[in-house]
Amino acid sequence: METSQFSPADVIASLAGAMIISCQASKGEPLCHPDHILALALSGINGGARGLRLEGVENIERVRLSVDKLYKSHVPIVGLTKCDIPEEDKLTSVYITPSFADAAALASAGADIIALDATGRKRVDGLSLEKTIGKIHRELNKAVWADCATFDEGLAAHQAGADIVSTTLYGYTQETALPKEAGPGLALLEAFIAHIKGPIVLEGRVWHPPELTRAFELGAHAVVVGSAITRPQLITERFVKAIPAPLNRPALERSGQ
Repeated sequence: METSQFSPADVIASLAGAMIISCQASKGEPLCHPDHILALALSGINGGARGLRLEGVENIERVRLSVDKLYKSHVPIVGLTKCDIPEEDKLTSVYITPSFADAAALASAGADIIALDATGRKRVDGLSLEKTIGKIHRELNKAVWADCATFDEGLAAHQAGADIVSTTLYGYTQETALPKEAGPGLALLEAFIAHIKGPIVLEGRVWHPPELTRAFELGAHAVVVGSAITRPQLITERFVKAIPAPLNRPALERSGQ
C-alpha cells in the first residue's frame, strides 16, 4: 500500500501552513479501533486539517485505503508506533517507533512520513538515531519526523538527517516532565526556528486556537492538534475539573462486566 508516487519533499511542502490532526486512542479506550480512528480522521479532514498523525499499522492501513478513495488531493499521513508500556516508564524509555522494523511496517502500511523518538534515549534495536534515519531514507524513501523534548535533541536530530523537527516530547521526558495542564512548548519552538534551517512543527499540549496562531506567527511549518479534538475523555476531564468542589463528585464506576 506504499504511496511512492509522492516524494518526501513534496509531502513536506504540502504541509506548509497546515493543521495536522492527531487521531490516536490508547489500548482499552472506547475509540481504540481502526473504524473509530478512521471516523476521527475523516472528521478532521472535513473540518480543514491537511494532514494526519496516526499510530499503528492497522489504523494507517484502514485510513490510507479510505482517504485515497474519498479525496482528490493526497492526504499526508505521519505514522508512528507506540510500545505498550506503563505510563511511568514513558519518561525514561523510547516508545515512539522504537526500531527500524517499526518504521518499515509503517511505510508499507501507507505512511508518508515516519515519526520517531529523537531523544537521547537508547533505541530497542541498538541502532543510533543517525543510522535509523539513514536507513529510512535509503531503504524506505520516507521523510523522518523527529519527536524531540529539548533544544539539544532537536539540533542533534537535524544534524542526524531528520527532515522535520517537532516539539512533540517536550514535557514528556524525565528531563522536561510537566503537569498535564501545562501549555505547548512555544519557547522551544522559537529556539528551533532560530537555529535550525528546516521545517519545525509545534506538537503537544495545543488546546487553544491562539496557541496555534502564535506558533505560525513564530514561523512554524505546521501545527499538530490531538487531544483537544480527538480524546473525548481528556476533554471531559477538563470540564469536570471545573465543577466547583462542593458539587464535584467521583466519576461513575464501571460494573466490571
